[in-house]
Amino acid sequence: MLTAPLALAACSDPAAEQARLNALDHQNCVELGFQPDTEAYGNCRLKMKEIRAKEEANRSPNIGFGVGIGVSKGF
Repeated sequence: MLTAPLALAACSDPAAEQARLNALDHQNCVELGFQPDTEAYGNCRLKMKEIRAKEEANRSPNIGFGVGIGVSKGF
């Protein structure tokens, strides 16, 4: 019940949201058995960021329209 206001507050403060994501990634990597300050832990944290970026890209597809002009030599 107390986490709902914190979650809503984090959405309005980018620094708080980043801190929440860092803590979540840390917890996930430790639960997976990685020891902090090791290369494997660093790789786990990097993978967590990659997964989050991929999920964000899937939620917000980049759709754009434009005009393309090209020159072709020969057919």
